Amino acid sequence: MAVVSHVLVLFMLMAAGFASAKLKVSGPEMASKVSVFLLNIALPALLFVSFQRPFSRQLLSEAGTAIAVSAGLYAVFFLIAFVYPRLLGIKGPERGVHRYAVLFSNCGFIGYPMVEAALGHSYIFHAVIFNIPFSLLAYSVGAWIISREGKGNMPLSWKVFVNPSIVATALGFICFMFSLSLPEPVFRAFKMTADTTSPLSMFVIGITLAQANAHQIFGRWRIYVTVAVRLVLLPFITVVFCYFFGIPGPVIILAMLLVAMPAASNTSLYASFFGVAPEEASSLVFLSTVLCVLTIPGALLIVSGLLGAP
Repeated sequence: MAVVSHVLVLFMLMAAGFASAKLKVSGPEMASKVSVFLLNIALPALLFVSFQRPFSRQLLSEAGTAIAVSAGLYAVFFLIAFVYPRLLGIKGPERGVHRYAVLFSNCGFIGYPMVEAALGHSYIFHAVIFNIPFSLLAYSVGAWIISREGKGNMPLSWKVFVNPSIVATALGFICFMFSLSLPEPVFRAFKMTADTTSPLSMFVIGITLAQANAHQIFGRWRIYVTVAVRLVLLPFITVVFCYFFGIPGPVIILAMLLVAMPAASNTSLYASFFGVAPEEASSLVFLSTVLCVLTIPGALLIVSGLLGAP
C-alpha cells in the first residue's frame, strides 16, 4: 500500500506538469533546463548523499551482489535488444529507439523513489550500486545505439563514460569506504538538493508527456509490444534470473523494481538530439510511464507474495 500510495503521488506530480504545459505555464524549454539541473546537480547529489554512512563489510558484500546482478542482467538485456527488433520487423530509425527503450529504464528519476517506498531509505545505497552499469552504458553505448540509426554516428571514447552521476558515485563510494562524513551544514545542503530530484523529475516527465501526439502513441502496435517487454517481460526475467542464482529476497525486489520502471526519458532526449524517430521515442516514454502506474504495484505485489515478504 505504501508503494501504491507513492505511485499515486508521483502520478499526481506528473499530472501537474502535464497540466502546466497544456495551460502554457511551462513548456519544453523549461523542461530542458530543469532536466539539465537534475542530471548534473540534483541526481548526483542524491547519489553522493546515499553513501554518507559508516563503512560496513555487510553493506560492501551486498553492494557486490547488487552490481553483479545488474551486470548479468544487462548482458541478457543487450542480447534481447539486439534480437528483438528483428523479430518484430522494426527497421530504419525506429530500431534504435526501441532498442534503447528495452535496454534502459527510468531507474533514477522514478526508480529511487520506488525503492525507498518499498524497501526503505537504506536501500537507496543498494540501488545506486545496482545502477552503476546504467550510468556507464546509458550515456555512452546507449546514445551510440540511437545515433548510429541517424545521419551522425556518435564516436565512442573514454570521455562518454564519465558523467556527473559516475563521478558522484565514485566520490561517494570513497567516502563510504573510509567512513568520511560531510559537516552537518554541508550534508543538509546536499540532502535538500537531493530531495528535489523526485518532484522535479515527475514534473518534467509530465511536461514531456504533454508534447506527445495521441495518434502516434495509440496507433502503432509495435509500441505496445515494446512497452509490454519493458514493463512485464524484463521484470519477469529479472525475478527468474535472481531466483536461479539464489539472490536474497530484498535484492530481488530491488532489481525487479529498477528494471520494471518505464522507458528512460533519455530515449526521447537522444532521439530528438540525433534526429532519430523522436515521435516514436516520445510515444514509448509516454505510454510506458502512464502504464507503469498499474504494472509496478502489480509486479511488487506478485513478487512479494512469491518471496513471502511482508
